Amino acid sequence: MSKSPVIILTGASRGLGLAVLQLLLSNHNARVTTLSRSISSELQAVVKQYGQDRVLPIQGDVGRSEDNIRVVEETVKKWGEIDGLILNAGTIEPKKLDSVPIDSLASYVQTNLLSTIYLVQPALPHLRKTKGKVVLISSGASTTGYQAWGLYSMAKAGMNSLARTLAAEEKENEVAVFAIRPGMVNMQALLRNEGPATMHPDEMVKFQNAHKNGELLAPEQPGSVIAGLAIDGSLELTGEYINWADDRLKSFQ
Repeated sequence: MSKSPVIILTGASRGLGLAVLQLLLSNHNARVTTLSRSISSELQAVVKQYGQDRVLPIQGDVGRSEDNIRVVEETVKKWGEIDGLILNAGTIEPKKLDSVPIDSLASYVQTNLLSTIYLVQPALPHLRKTKGKVVLISSGASTTGYQAWGLYSMAKAGMNSLARTLAAEEKENEVAVFAIRPGMVNMQALLRNEGPATMHPDEMVKFQNAHKNGELLAPEQPGSVIAGLAIDGSLELTGEYINWADDRLKSFQ
């Protein structure tokens, strides 16, 4: 794209989201609004490097619909349009279903699944004007029944389903939607620390060995695909749940 695209990115304060932000700015000349619960020192450094004419950091909770509406309004007020969304924010707390606190369910689903609708709905009128892209960060857990990952798997499977439905509804408007599996890159320290208490040993060893053997992905690897899809993803792939390393995404890798 010759112009400077406008992207809204959630969960950009660290890890994969921070890597995607840096790639959008350095490789795609994008203007980016971020939404995260905290403005980390790393995110502050990126804002300082590129300036607020390129990065608009907004502190808020993706699980609150009003914060998502505010992000859309502030983005359009500042830059006049929205070309893409990247919904990266999410949490995982390994617990077996028989011990999940019932009073935590609503907030968990709001953060990890309903937040998608909270942001997409107010942004859609603007995405239709630009024939924009929506990138949802899914997980291999969406199709796998790992012990103690029940809520996370449920939310990510729901995200894949939402991607298919939104793609069907918006295809005539040429708004493309992708659910991306980013591979083993995020949340690994948390899993290694908290997973052994609740996860099945045979499943836990997979993550321990990946770390031990240096097999975890650098966030820039899937991050480059995520950023590329938000800028120039093909409508031919709309609605798909797709691995970041899929051959059809090689141009972004």
